[in-house]
Amino acid sequence: MNKIITTIILGSALFVSCGQHSKIQSGEEHEHEHEHGSEIAVTEAQMKAVDIQLGKVEQRDLNSVVRVNGQLTLDPQKKAEVTSLTSGIIKQVLVTEGRYVTTGQVVAYLENAEIIELQKNYLVLKKEAMMAELEYNRQKELSVQGAGVEKTLQQSSANYEITKAQLAALNKQLQQLSISPEQVSTGNLATQIPLHSPITGYVNKINISTGSYVDMQSPLMSIADNSQMHCDLRIFEKDLPLVHLAQEADIVLTNRPNVSLKAVVYDINKSFEDESRAIIVHTKIIDKRGFELLPGMYVTGLINVGKQKTDAVPNDAIVSKDGKKYIFVLEDEEEDEHGKSYHFIPVEVITGISELGFTQVTPFGELETDAVIVKSNAFYIGSMSSEHGEHEH
Repeated sequence: MNKIITTIILGSALFVSCGQHSKIQSGEEHEHEHEHGSEIAVTEAQMKAVDIQLGKVEQRDLNSVVRVNGQLTLDPQKKAEVTSLTSGIIKQVLVTEGRYVTTGQVVAYLENAEIIELQKNYLVLKKEAMMAELEYNRQKELSVQGAGVEKTLQQSSANYEITKAQLAALNKQLQQLSISPEQVSTGNLATQIPLHSPITGYVNKINISTGSYVDMQSPLMSIADNSQMHCDLRIFEKDLPLVHLAQEADIVLTNRPNVSLKAVVYDINKSFEDESRAIIVHTKIIDKRGFELLPGMYVTGLINVGKQKTDAVPNDAIVSKDGKKYIFVLEDEEEDEHGKSYHFIPVEVITGISELGFTQVTPFGELETDAVIVKSNAFYIGSMSSEHGEHEH
């Protein structure tokens, strides 16, 4: 209990003496603005009171990560456009945007007067094919009996084969338009063409309405299968040697910064994107955790590149404020009639992997190689900067 009381008294003395000391500096403000933030002065007595230790940024073997930006996207086979093989007027639209559809489901009906003509031609050609087959069989029988003419047999054979080929082509054309040749053969002619969904997924964008005219080049609606979402991460040239197939990655959604999804690298592009000097790395999300993911969502990717020599500081050297991370760098030292004092500036950093009491840090901007930092109890200096109204970044 005595030890706890002593610590509280020392901490209080630190903040009080800081406030008093700032007033002694020839009537001037003790802290002044720096390019990184406000400068904080700490006396040697205060340093000893709360055991503030100084040191340098270390090179440590940590499970390092490459932090990159990216977005969710779909494989080409997981998104599709509904189109028509013929032009015509839309008679009915059966779905709305956001509707779930399955492969082959009818999503709209199109009407075109030419399909009536096509079916008529099919019926006529089918009759001609039947007559050509009968004539060919008759000439073949005559030839066997020695009563036929070889040239006539050849002509009937050629006519039969040509007619059969034309009928097969028309049959295929009707099937492509989703018209049943069997139904046409019974005299049941179709007046509308059903348009089908090519994949299972959700209707994203509908470009048609009842009565609109469409042609073969116009996409009628788009459909996407979001069940097989993957993430494209933009890796810059300097980090490319660190990234390999099968590496694990954490995907952090921009709209859910506290959510991290597990992914794995499954492919790496072999060319740069435009002029950005970035290469797309494809990662497969293996754990969606029940979240609804949509194509185009922006993410931050953390690719685990294994043990690497990286800049690191003790966990106790990092201070959090307003959602940002800081370390404190020694700017200069002074000594006057009141004793020695140390002047620190906060430097914003990006943190990475934490392991064995150390955390990977990447400072914003350049940091001198021999820079001296606060390695322990940086929280106390952070508290002082808050009391003095630290400059907001």
